[in-house]
Formats: sequence, C-alpha cells, structure tokens
Amino acid sequence: MTRGPWDERIARAKTLSAKYNFAVEILQLYERVAAAQAQVYARVRAACGDTRVARPAGALREELDLTILLPELRGFLGTIERQAPASLGAAIRELSSSGTDAWVGLLTSWWENPAAEEPGERPERLFCARAFLEPYAVYLAEHTEPPRIEMTPSVCPMCGAKPQVGVLRPEGDGARRSLVCSLCATEWNFGRIGCPACGEGSETRLAVYIAEELPQMRVEACDVCQVYIKTVNLTKDGHAVPLVDEIAALPLDLWAQEKGYKKLQTNLLWM
Repeated sequence: MTRGPWDERIARAKTLSAKYNFAVEILQLYERVAAAQAQVYARVRAACGDTRVARPAGALREELDLTILLPELRGFLGTIERQAPASLGAAIRELSSSGTDAWVGLLTSWWENPAAEEPGERPERLFCARAFLEPYAVYLAEHTEPPRIEMTPSVCPMCGAKPQVGVLRPEGDGARRSLVCSLCATEWNFGRIGCPACGEGSETRLAVYIAEELPQMRVEACDVCQVYIKTVNLTKDGHAVPLVDEIAALPLDLWAQEKGYKKLQTNLLWM
C-alpha cells in the first residue's frame, strides 16, 4: 500500500528527535500525525487510482470527495489521540462523538478557506481538519498535470494556499530558491531575493537569521510587512526534509517573534 511522502517524513522526524532535545515532544506528536496521514493517503489513492488529471491552475480546492474521506475520519482521530496533549485529546474525543453533519461542516469550511480563522472555532478542531485533509490535497496535487505558470506566484499554483517553508537547492555554484505549499506540498520556483508575503525585493529591507545549532535552517524576514518564513538550506544538509525540519526549528520561531515578525503561515502543528 503506497504511503506517499510520509515514510520519509517520519524517518526524518525520528532523526531530528534524537538530535534536538528541545523538539522531541513536538516531533513525536508529528510522527503520530504523519502515520495517520499516510493511511488516509493510501486509502484515497487506492480508491481514486493513479490517473493524472488536467485542472486549472489554483483550482485544486474546488474538489472535495467526502464520500471517500468520511469513513476514514474516526480511525484517523483515534490514531492521533494516543499521542495528543490534553487539550487536543479533548477536542478529538468531542469531534469523534459528533455527528456526520458536524464533520461535514468542519471539513468543508476549512477546505474552502484553510487560511480563515472561524469565529469561535477552536484551534484544536482546525488542526484536526487540516491534518486530515492534507493527505487528500497531496494526492490531488500529485495526480494533477502541472499547470503552466506565467509568472512567479507567491501562493501555490495548484491550490492557492500560502507557502509553508522555503527551500534552497544546489544549482551551479550557488542555490536556487523555491517555496513549498502549506496544504498540498507542491513546490515551485521563487526568486532568490524577495518577500513571498508582500513582494519586497530590496536586500536592505530583508533580514536573514541563522542559528548555530540549526545550520540547515534560516529565517527570512521582511522589514516592510514584518512577515517571516523559515527556509531549509539543502546545500548545508542534503538529508533535510523541508516540512519536517521547519517544524523542528522552534528556536527560529521564537527569535523571529521576539523581534516582532509574524509568521507567513503556521505549520501543521499550529506553530
């Protein structure tokens, strides 16, 4: 049964847990979530097959097949609950006991606008929706013909979501920069210099911070819009897995937020 990219992510989380004591608890939770996501991905792929479909750019979220997804939700939540902290565990038990209408409402609302913060909606419930729907989004993106991109977009060309993390990949004598989607994990090229939030391109207004204990990671912050994104430098560590290393790099978030910067997009674990 194909598990998509999650085996690699789980293995990287284990490696980083052994390396960074400050991230052990959060990475162990991520491992549990990733294992549950792998099961959802495998079942979606088994139901939908491997045919690639032509979809308009940015239109991925126009599809949501809850007839495939809903039978998987209770088992998914049960898997996560065994590792969840108290507040998340309580939200999972409450959601598990809710009726189908409540599930449909939560999943549909988040899918249609994953960046929105619903009034009165608890972060733990939004976490459940995001974690459950991400493997479905990854499946759709992997089985979509790559859209033609006319310009360098600051949001995902597949689904329109914000980027989660930047990536520097070796190229010639330097490195090229790309962004990774926070929903479907699509990666697309982005200019080496430039803020993905506001487009600012002046190096004097773009700050970079690197911590000694995390040489493969960096904060890229904009002094115009006061937004930051973390970037994984694969020229420093070719074994890094961007979405996992981003979660582990907690000290960089603390530094950026102490300096008054706001994160472009919270990660899966709401950090």
